[in-house]
Parts: sequence; C-alpha cells; structure tokens
Amino acid sequence: MSFKAITWSWLGDALNILCIFPGMSKLVNDNAHMLIRLQEKGAKLVIVTGKSMGLKGKGNLLAYEDMDGIKIHRLYENPQEMFLFPDRQLSRILEIAVGLKPDLIFCDQELNMRLAVLIQKSVKKPIILMVEDAGRILAGEFYDSYKTRIAMLLFGIPSGPKFWSWLCEKANALITCNPRDQQNLELLSKHNKPVFYLPWPSYIPKDLEYESTRENGVGIYIGSLYPFKNTQEFEITLPLILEKSQTNKFVVVGSGPQALMIKKLKDKYGEAISYIDHLPRTEALRLISSSYYAYSPVKIGGWGFIGDCWSMRTPLVMTHNDNYVINSVNALVAKDENDLVSNINRLYEDTNLYQKLQTNGYAEYEKRKADVVGDKLYNILTKVL
Repeated sequence: MSFKAITWSWLGDALNILCIFPGMSKLVNDNAHMLIRLQEKGAKLVIVTGKSMGLKGKGNLLAYEDMDGIKIHRLYENPQEMFLFPDRQLSRILEIAVGLKPDLIFCDQELNMRLAVLIQKSVKKPIILMVEDAGRILAGEFYDSYKTRIAMLLFGIPSGPKFWSWLCEKANALITCNPRDQQNLELLSKHNKPVFYLPWPSYIPKDLEYESTRENGVGIYIGSLYPFKNTQEFEITLPLILEKSQTNKFVVVGSGPQALMIKKLKDKYGEAISYIDHLPRTEALRLISSSYYAYSPVKIGGWGFIGDCWSMRTPLVMTHNDNYVINSVNALVAKDENDLVSNINRLYEDTNLYQKLQTNGYAEYEKRKADVVGDKLYNILTKVL
C-alpha cells in the first residue's frame, strides 16, 4: 500500500483544512486556485480571512462567500486586525471549527501565527505555516521598524532572526515560496521542524479571451505602488523609456502612495503614460497579453506579476533579480537604468530573443500552474499528517 493510501486510511475520506489567510478572493488572488485544486482533490476547506482587498484593490469584499465550494468567512476588517486583535473573532472561528472538524490548520503569512496558535489551543491540530520568503525572515530583514518591533515585543514575539525560530517552534511544518530557499531547507529548519518549498502559483482563467494582437510600442507594469516595491524607480526610468526606447506608451496599473508620482509623469508625458488604479484579474491579464513587453522594478517578490507575464507570453524586463528569473533565458535583467533602455530596444531588434523569452517564460508558467502547485501542496499536507 502506498504512503498516500496509508495516510488516507488513517484520516478517513476527506482532509479537512481550516485556513487562515490575510485576504482571499479568486478575483484577485493567484493562490485561490491552488486552494480550489485541494477542494477538487477531495479536501474540505474553510477559510478565515479579512474583508479588505489590501494591496489588491479598493474597498471591501463580502463578509461571506462560497468560492467553488470553499466557505470563506471574512471576519476581520483587514490583516492588521488579524495580527493585533486575533481574539476578537476567536469564538466565531472556534464555532466554525466545530462544524468543520479540521485535521490541520493551514496558516498563510507569518504574522497570522498569533491567530493560528490561539486556535490551536482549542482545536489541538497541527499548524502548517506558509510564508513567501523564509530566508529573509531568518536573516531578520523583515519587521525591523521600531513600531513593529515594539508591537511584537508586547505580544511576546521575538523580532529579528529569532522570529523565524519562534515560528518554527509554534508550527508543526513550514513552507517557503522563495525559490532561493530551496538550497537552504535544512538551514531553515529549527526545532526539528520540516521546511518545504512550494512555487508561487499562477492561474489563467479558462474563459480568458486573449487579445488577438500586441500593441507594438506598449510596455506595462501591474502591481502596488509602494516604496517596498521599489516603484519610486519609475520617476527615473519611465522618462528614459519614453524618450530613449522604442516605447510610445507605458501603462501602469496599481494603487498606493506613489500613484501621485505616476500622475505627475502623466501630466508631463500626456497619453504616453496610461494610469489605472485597479483592474479585475481577467482584464489585467488581457492587458498584459496585448502589451509588447512588461517591466518590473521590484527588488523583493513581485512573483505574481512575473508569473502573469510568463503565462501571457509577454517578455519581461527587470532592473533587479531576486533569484527568481534567469537573465537572458526567461527574462532580461538590466544592470542599471541605461541598460534597461538597451534591453527594451533589444526586444524590438532581436526577434529570436523575443521568441526565446516567450517560449521559456511560458515553460516556467507551466511549472507554476495553480493545479500543479495545488497537487504539490496536497502532497506536503498529507506527508506532514
């Protein structure tokens, strides 16, 4: 009998998972379809999350939603409330848990561990924690602001490199989504807790209508406009792109404090810059598919946009590489602002390079399809149990 068969004979007919996410909607979240895949494989999921769309758009989502059979309870206003005041909705969550009878608690995002630990005290089931970048948490690169360190201290949570050790102590197993961490899983393991790697998922809606042609002179960026995304770089690079490359229009989609800077550039360059504060996911994908190339200034993360460009076969130019792409194979990584312009012009001048980036990018997307990643997650969860 296989390991999986033995596991399921012990668990019964279904794997019941109580999920904690900072936000969840298949309209905006790539990883929603990873969870839907788990549901398709026979698992039963219930998600506890917040109403706010956060960096994904404006406004709030409905307090309750049935997402392809997955019950989503948006009990908190936003991720901040989930971290600062997790006990506010604890009694309601425990009521949900009684009905679900979970086999495990699947916690997404390290700051949600406060809530997961509170739930575990009553539910008595293992916690599997998924983070985007375990290596940087271990290195103490995150949550280093004075206010955050004080808040963590007040809640009995260590900051700096000790935070990762605390997470390993509280969780039964951990998952990191940063490909750089693949080589360091043993180093990341603390308190004898297993650490797994899971790629960030990408998803193309089945009913997506691709644009029939690409707009030859159009570049695009889709993502939030915050300093941690390094989008302040646009103030220097967008004028260079419009003045020195073969780009005649650049589209920026996203919200955040640096939208004001984009609007000022638009005042200067007119219709050469198009700004949209947010779009539904299907419309964003169509816009990527119609653009000649995409450009990302992001230093850390930004994997959703990279995956979307790969899935739409839209060549990607970057100014920073977080060990996620391979330069000149599935993306172009510039050395500086002037090299960025040169790389964009290469896309117009070298047809073979353009097609190579399209082919190799799509091959990367196929490794990260939501169904593929969902299957890998399913195997991790059953292995842990």
